[in-house]
Amino acid sequence: MSKKFQVVLFLSALLLSACGGGNYDTPSATTMQPPPDVMPADELVMQDVNRISSKQDFTLALATDGTVYSWGANYHGQLGIGSQQNTFTPSQILGLSSVRAVQAGANWGTALDKDGDVWAWGNNSVGQLGLSKVAFIAQPVKVQGISNVKAISNGAAHTLALHNDGTVWGWGNINVTNLNVPTAVANLSDVKAVAAGASFSVALRKDGTVWTWGRNGLGQLGTGSGFFSIQAMQVTGLSRVRAIAAGDYHVLALLEDGTVKSWGYNGSGQLGNGTLVSANRPVDVFGLTNIKAIAAGSYHSLAIRNDGSVLAWGEGYFGQLGNGGSDNRVLPTNVYWIYNAVAVSAGYGHSAVLQSDGRVSSFGLNVYGALGHPTSYKSNVPVDAVNVNGYGTMNFGTLPK
Repeated sequence: MSKKFQVVLFLSALLLSACGGGNYDTPSATTMQPPPDVMPADELVMQDVNRISSKQDFTLALATDGTVYSWGANYHGQLGIGSQQNTFTPSQILGLSSVRAVQAGANWGTALDKDGDVWAWGNNSVGQLGLSKVAFIAQPVKVQGISNVKAISNGAAHTLALHNDGTVWGWGNINVTNLNVPTAVANLSDVKAVAAGASFSVALRKDGTVWTWGRNGLGQLGTGSGFFSIQAMQVTGLSRVRAIAAGDYHVLALLEDGTVKSWGYNGSGQLGNGTLVSANRPVDVFGLTNIKAIAAGSYHSLAIRNDGSVLAWGEGYFGQLGNGGSDNRVLPTNVYWIYNAVAVSAGYGHSAVLQSDGRVSSFGLNVYGALGHPTSYKSNVPVDAVNVNGYGTMNFGTLPK
């Protein structure tokens, strides 16, 4: 992105603030200060599934020492490195430590630390940072008004936070309303996981049932209709679910038996049922068994088998399926050269895989550096994120088994 266009984006943010569009101001010298350093915890409660996250042309990765790295597009400060400069190689986000989960939004990022506090940075045009008077910020700041959080999820324009008491909170563009500060957003309790899409939300309760709310024009709520809902509604006919993932307009649900269900928009085959027909109720992802993790991108999907191999389906134009081609696939196809995956993440035009040896391998669109590797415009096969100095392979560490 040219410097001239970056200036235009910044001036647009100023104009939004001046016109009262969401009650935002430009960052002050005080708000732009990085958070104070925190001594690393003796032991971090961390899972591989929360260590890699991709969205609109950028990626976040969490190292096993609790530090966070980012690379790719940075025109809204979404890399959290104190500038708006894109980068093709990983950069450490200073001021973050003892982190146990990261989440990339469309143009902002969040991190959850060991104390249950949430940190945010990047674009805040609709309140997605939980900061009521900031247009954007290029360094992490602590989200006020919420604590004791155990899980986070970022969608296209909002963040969900799962409180330790099993309630769901959110901020940003939720249910066509902009919430500038954390607010309880669902009539639910006993929730164990959350997933945020484009103006809709998904929650997995401890009893294995799935609940959805928000926009529903493409069947993304899975309730059998196209009606918008402010209240959380149960996805009927679905039980024994152990994990959920939300794309822009579709949802994946991983069942306890290792199979996967999907619903919502299917224009690129992202439901994986062999058709291009959207579904407002859960359908089977064809041929998937022995699955241990899932990820939903804007228009494509990923899954990890128990043996560490990865499958992908849906839109493939930018190479984000990692199968050596650029065609859409309506059925799961094998990703090349990945045999020991422990976590996957799907963005708009790229995908990222964390491997058991600490490497992050990515494939797809790379025009802004989303692959963490100085390749060309795109790569339809996996390439490893390079070291911060631009040479060799970056290692984010391995969690004990």
